[in-house]
Amino acid sequence: MSDLIVAAIKIAFLALLWLFILFVANVIRTDLYGRRVPASSLATVPADRGRGKNRSKLPTRFAITAGPQQGVSVPVEPTINLGRAADSTLLLDDDYASARHAQLIQHDATTWVITDLQSTNGTYVNGKPISEPTKVTVGDVVRIGRTLMRLEI
Repeated sequence: MSDLIVAAIKIAFLALLWLFILFVANVIRTDLYGRRVPASSLATVPADRGRGKNRSKLPTRFAITAGPQQGVSVPVEPTINLGRAADSTLLLDDDYASARHAQLIQHDATTWVITDLQSTNGTYVNGKPISEPTKVTVGDVVRIGRTLMRLEI
C-alpha cells in the first residue's frame, strides 16, 4: 500500500476514536446531570385532584397517575425516596428524574412534606415548582419530569 493510503487510514481511525470518546463523555454527562425539560413538553396537571370527602382520610399508597409507569404504586411509609437510584422507594423510569430526586416524609398522621433534593429539573406540586419543603395532602399532584404522582386513599 502506498504511504498516502496508510496515512488516510490512520487519520480516519483517529477521527473515529475521538468521536467515540466524545460520545461516551456526553452519555456520562447526561447520566450525571440529566437533561433540561422544556415547559412545552410537560403534561398538564389533571383537573381531578381528589377534592371532597376523601380529603380528610389518611392515604394508604403513593401512586403514579400519569407517565411511563402509570399505575405503579407503593404503600405509604414514613419516608418515600423518589428517583432513578436503585435504593429509591419508588424507582422512577423517567429520563428527567435525578438519581435521588425528591423525598416525601410523613411528619404526623395527616401531614406529608415533599423536599426536592437539589435535582436538575426540579419537583412540582400542583404545577408549581418547589424550592423548600412543601406540604402535600391527599390528591395533590406531584410532578417529576413527565411523571405525575399523588397520595391516594
